[in-house]
Amino acid sequence: MSYFSIEFALLLLAFFMLYWAWSKAYQIQNLLLLAFNYLIICLFSPYFAIVLFVFTCLVYFLALVIDTARVRFIFICCVLVVVLYLCFFKYYALIKDEFDALLAFIGLSLSVDIVFPLGLSFYTFASITYLRAVYEGAQSEVDDTHYQEGNPAFEGFFALATYLSFFPTLLAGPIMRSHFFFEQYHRIRTFGHIDEIIVLILFGVVKKALIANYLEIYSSPILQNPSEHHILELITGICAYSVQLYCDFSGYVNLVCAFALMLGFSLPPNFNMPYMAKNLKDFWSRWHISLSTFIRDFIYIPLGGNRKGFLNAQIFVLIAFTLSGLWHGNTLNFMLWGLLHGLGLVVLNCLRQIDFNLEGVPFLGSLITFIFVTFCWIFFYYPSFDEALEFFSACANGFNADFAYQDWLILACFLVVFMVYPFMRGFMDLCVKISSFVHWTLKPFVLAAIFTLLVGMMPQGIPNFIYASF
Repeated sequence: MSYFSIEFALLLLAFFMLYWAWSKAYQIQNLLLLAFNYLIICLFSPYFAIVLFVFTCLVYFLALVIDTARVRFIFICCVLVVVLYLCFFKYYALIKDEFDALLAFIGLSLSVDIVFPLGLSFYTFASITYLRAVYEGAQSEVDDTHYQEGNPAFEGFFALATYLSFFPTLLAGPIMRSHFFFEQYHRIRTFGHIDEIIVLILFGVVKKALIANYLEIYSSPILQNPSEHHILELITGICAYSVQLYCDFSGYVNLVCAFALMLGFSLPPNFNMPYMAKNLKDFWSRWHISLSTFIRDFIYIPLGGNRKGFLNAQIFVLIAFTLSGLWHGNTLNFMLWGLLHGLGLVVLNCLRQIDFNLEGVPFLGSLITFIFVTFCWIFFYYPSFDEALEFFSACANGFNADFAYQDWLILACFLVVFMVYPFMRGFMDLCVKISSFVHWTLKPFVLAAIFTLLVGMMPQGIPNFIYASF
């Protein structure tokens, strides 16, 4: 099952018609949504659905414990249980031998292979926002009337199951916090935003199926065999991957935002032209916004934030970004990727202490930020540190080659795109306005022509999303 498959499109269309047939009864819509969520997950794998159901039961029980105890220590312990659930699946490959030995110790001679469940990282983060909301709701009532009136943040099992399995955010986010979801879940929804839905789908298809896929076709042979390429090809190859990753992920977000709008839900923003960022801090306010704000609110601020002095704040930044890197994967490279971003922010904060900045020079701050972020993507791309070193070694040895005319042309194209990119601000809103000018009777024919053209231009095969593996 893929969000780009014909099967998914037909299923979504059938569900869409059934869902809005009950437009006056949002409670029935909610039950239909829960059933459709689990149908989609089962089509990926029944195993994924079982893991999610067990996780939902666990979170429901932990929320009940938090609501009853109303003690910070209990809340922290419950969050740790949820994190350990994630860590067990995410890092099982590292503890497999020890786990098999434990099973043998209790008399079970099994060798268990466990596949990382789809979307587990994202619905784990969502569950943490829910548990915190329940804890804060419990804290807001300190007398006995709490038990009579009920915790406003505590949800029933079916509501919680719908939230954690919500198919638009299941694969790769955005991380939708519980209050943001349940405010929409518990009200009558209306269908609208047709032009925005159309444009979001078009942007998602163009970004992922065209731009990201063709960039992968170009960059993958270079990055997979760096020693066979010279320095210009290596630079353009990693730049292409940098743009590919953005188009892949933001294209996915465009699609799922359209799916959510089709059901009367809106999703939190996750991208805001990140490669236009003037510095690294600005970049993280634009890239994967739901994750960066989660790290800020659930790791950096609880550690102490900037309340404990400048030096401690920099240590907390390093800890938060190192944990972010380890969340992406259990390899040294992912840890280095997170640590490099943390160090970059520490350097930026130190420079700000002496009132040094490059924001007054047009494009320079953005160019330096893009170069740094792209450099860090090297550790994100390669699974092992040795492969990353091979890339750097190829760069050092790649100055002696004869550079072809087309290599300089490709590099120049990247520079032109980088210079033009800031002027694309507001382009999506412009497209929505243009779509609104097209009469509704003509829209199907215009869309059919556009999608026929896009399908003809796409590479063969059903594309997969990079971030779905996290």
